[in-house]
Amino acid sequence: MKKILILLIIPLLLGGCYDYNELNDLAIVAGVGIDYEDDKYIVTFEILSTKKEGEQSASSSTYNVSAKGDTVTEAFANNGNNLDKVAYFDHIEVVVISEEVAKNHLKQVCEYLIRGSKIRNEFFLTLTTENTAKDIITSSSKEKPIASTFIVDLLEYNDDSRSAGYYVPFTKTLRNILTGGEDAMMSTFKLKDDKIVLDGMAIFKDYELMHVFKPEEASIINFLNNFNTKTVFFEKSCGKDKKTVISLYESKVDIAPNNDNVVISGKLNARVNEDNCDYNLKDDDSYKILQKDFNKIIEEKVNEVIDQLKAYESNVLSIGKNYYNKYRKKYYYRWTDQDFKYDIDLKINKKGLVFTVK
Repeated sequence: MKKILILLIIPLLLGGCYDYNELNDLAIVAGVGIDYEDDKYIVTFEILSTKKEGEQSASSSTYNVSAKGDTVTEAFANNGNNLDKVAYFDHIEVVVISEEVAKNHLKQVCEYLIRGSKIRNEFFLTLTTENTAKDIITSSSKEKPIASTFIVDLLEYNDDSRSAGYYVPFTKTLRNILTGGEDAMMSTFKLKDDKIVLDGMAIFKDYELMHVFKPEEASIINFLNNFNTKTVFFEKSCGKDKKTVISLYESKVDIAPNNDNVVISGKLNARVNEDNCDYNLKDDDSYKILQKDFNKIIEEKVNEVIDQLKAYESNVLSIGKNYYNKYRKKYYYRWTDQDFKYDIDLKINKKGLVFTVK
């Protein structure tokens, strides 16, 4: 029995010692920014500080290093010249790329990230179009000491805003790029008053950036993908500075391409957030009017987004893949020449009052 226990313990001891580095010998990379300027890649690391209180710069949670290279590999490697520790990539939370990288160099960056044996691939790939990636990844503050963590928090916890973050790991982004009839999306960020804010959603065709949607448009794309419904608001104007606002809190949407058209159907549950139009919200007839009016508004807003997706031939809604799954034909862009029809069942709910119109 003792021999068996010894045999079981030895692998654990050996495994714990193999390739082991003391914490103070590691430069733990929390996030990476990748830019491309003057024919050079610029790679910036956000590194967690492991210094103890009393040591120099102990009050800082992170520090940054940056290096250039002719290739992504060279730029990453050259950062080693700026470190007195071993770069450790298992805790990367986010990689931010610039607009230039997204337009012309995304394939090279993705290939490096997916092939890098030391890089954990469950990070989030994001984009900035108004700033450099270095500006974003180095913009930590006293209130938000780790920029990378703050970016991920913005993606994950934005249910009650129109920011419409797209919270999926890099592996899914890459899969969407590589799968026929699908395309990738990426959340975009910018600095506003020296603070990181969500700024919409970028759509891609293959490895190329095609367009960046505004936050309110991005929220509709999320809603059509059955992702993060709570960020979707619709407004009805009834005069100068007067609006009624509803928000979705639950929905299920199906997009079905056919040989003649594409049908978008779904059941939507919404609530009234604000009413400056003096509707009598204790009267069921008011809700019936609102539901009929907002049905039209929703269709109009969706159509605006669909028209833009058609123009860029972007399969971020996976319509091309849905067509292939149904007909086994690789007509991934047939839907761009088809009409869209709607079968939306909207309910606007109020505590104690639930009325339905279709």
